[in-house]
Amino acid sequence: MKRSLLLGAPMLVLMVAACSSDSTGPISITAADINQAAVISASDATAEDVSILSASDMTMSGGAVQNVVGGSLMLSRTPSGATPSYAWTFGTGCTYSASTGRFSCPPMTDGGLTLNRDYGFFDANQAAQSAYSASTTASANFHVNVAGVHVATAGADTVNRDRSLTVSGLAGAETSRTWNGTGTRNDGGYRQETDVKRNYHTTDAVTVSNVVVNLPRSSNPWPMSGSITRQISGTASVSKAEVSKSFAVSRTVTITFNGTQYATVTVGSDTYTLDLSTGVATKN
Repeated sequence: MKRSLLLGAPMLVLMVAACSSDSTGPISITAADINQAAVISASDATAEDVSILSASDMTMSGGAVQNVVGGSLMLSRTPSGATPSYAWTFGTGCTYSASTGRFSCPPMTDGGLTLNRDYGFFDANQAAQSAYSASTTASANFHVNVAGVHVATAGADTVNRDRSLTVSGLAGAETSRTWNGTGTRNDGGYRQETDVKRNYHTTDAVTVSNVVVNLPRSSNPWPMSGSITRQISGTASVSKAEVSKSFAVSRTVTITFNGTQYATVTVGSDTYTLDLSTGVATKN
């Protein structure tokens, strides 16, 4: 699963626009610009969410890979194409704690970002399990946090993203699984172009609602149904020559899945088509 790692938020200011042809002229930002900025930010982050769901599914039998017993798993990322683009996979290294009922994984640092992850398996009575069982594990919860400073071309991003995702419907002979959860995002940064500097800061409140995935994941990589809603708020500024324009972003963006790699993004009365493989949304 290829994903652009944590870099959707800068697009809030990179894609919102710009200036008149006169370098000293006024900077104009419309409501449509702000809608598009929110959609681009939400789309990149949502495609990353889908990648994490897929990687998490791989810890359990019936998913894209083998049955994993004992929980020796760790989230890793490997370069896979255009920079910065990554595939989320699992490696070894996580350990179970009887006192917490969860597996904890060693922190991973790459590109200035540190990923921390823990997870737990539970039976039908919500009792913690020390290993995944295809017959008795009823649900699992995954907590993922990524934070740090990523140096980008002509700028940098300070990011902090946190997710708590719960999957149910695991026990017995599965044909599908259902994901629900919440998350937050707090990102900021800047880009310095030849004659334009753009700054941004954005926060999200994220809700994952009944996102259904079919099994095996190897032949069903995209969510069949459900949605992810992001309450996005933030500020940004665009400066050119001696002229500067600041603006606020406050939008609710909903992404609805349909079993293909193309999800529908809605913000206000506008709709977009999101390619989950790239994190890029196109206005309909």
